[in-house]
Amino acid sequence: MWIEPYDQAASVLNVLSLTIAGGFTALFLLRAKHGAMEKQMKQSLDKHQDYFTYLSANIDGADALLPPPGHLSPIELKAIQSKLLEWIETIGGEYRDKLTALCRELGLVELERQRLRSSRHGIRMEAAYHLGVMRAAECTGELLKLLEREGSESTAFVVGRAAAKCAGAPEDLHSLLQLLTKYHPEAHQLIADIIASSSLDTAPLFAKLLHQENDEALLNVALIRLSKSNEPEMFGALDRLIVSESKEIRIKAAKLLLQYTHLLPLERIGELIRHPDWEIRAVAAKAVGEHQLEFYLDALADCMADEEWWVRYYSAKSLSRLGSAGFRVLCEAAAGSWNSASRESAWEAVHEELDRAETSASQGIQQIPYYNRLNFIYRRILGESGAGRHAHKTRISS
Repeated sequence: MWIEPYDQAASVLNVLSLTIAGGFTALFLLRAKHGAMEKQMKQSLDKHQDYFTYLSANIDGADALLPPPGHLSPIELKAIQSKLLEWIETIGGEYRDKLTALCRELGLVELERQRLRSSRHGIRMEAAYHLGVMRAAECTGELLKLLEREGSESTAFVVGRAAAKCAGAPEDLHSLLQLLTKYHPEAHQLIADIIASSSLDTAPLFAKLLHQENDEALLNVALIRLSKSNEPEMFGALDRLIVSESKEIRIKAAKLLLQYTHLLPLERIGELIRHPDWEIRAVAAKAVGEHQLEFYLDALADCMADEEWWVRYYSAKSLSRLGSAGFRVLCEAAAGSWNSASRESAWEAVHEELDRAETSASQGIQQIPYYNRLNFIYRRILGESGAGRHAHKTRISS
């Protein structure tokens, strides 16, 4: 049977119209359902306002917190859970422990544990998040299994953070680390942040990894995490890692090592200032200024001629932090360097330090002698070569 083209078009339009109408109807129903749920949640929160007042008044008491009296409907339990989770995420210590114990008594942990086995991915993710907030240590194993199931998916980080919060022993965190680095070997910073959300002291675990581990991803995470702590016992492991075949690990290890300059032999810092990796030379030059190590004035002077801009930059910054002696080296580099890039780096640092000293001198009389001393050094070393390059040609009277 022949169908005219316009009849075909009309049929297609009818189908599209019905589809669009059906989509709008489904959207309307979903919005209506969501609105009704929000209304019921608000009503439940209002109904139990006295209970929340009781919790606020007794959270710092010696006794355990009691559940609300009477039977709770599913929507009431959901409303109370939302309030408890909100509080748990904003407080810590024993108060959080009391609220998590209350969640367990209310059956919320078991409820989310069952939802963790749902066939719907969204429900599993929500359940994992809630278990993490409630620090449900008994669910750590299940969360780790779910994490392995998520594999390389981005949602693995949601499950990983939940597992970190629930972890009850360093072994749990070690297993979590291995899984995350296995499926996301480049996400070092994110994994370090996830592990940091644990209530456990993670420093011993990471220090142990530095001594015993050879996996590059694990070592990178450990070095990132330990950069925020002060753990002298890892000092020996850093010497091993600073000669790693991985440049990223060498640089991170050097940064950590230079936090302990008081433990390093003088020649060790000198070796780092002359290291083949320019990133390590730069961080070593920076550390000299941060720790006020005047012994390395000559080494910093040599670094002013480095081919890498960052090495010159941090060397100049460190020299400017080493008082008049460092300023003298800067002026000499500005006056005598055969390298135009080195000379420019020195000039810039000289001018910045003079500006800073002048500002300090204008704000306090005790800073005037220092400014005058710098100005004298500047004029003596640079002489007329500095004319026009800087406005500081006269002393400030005290």
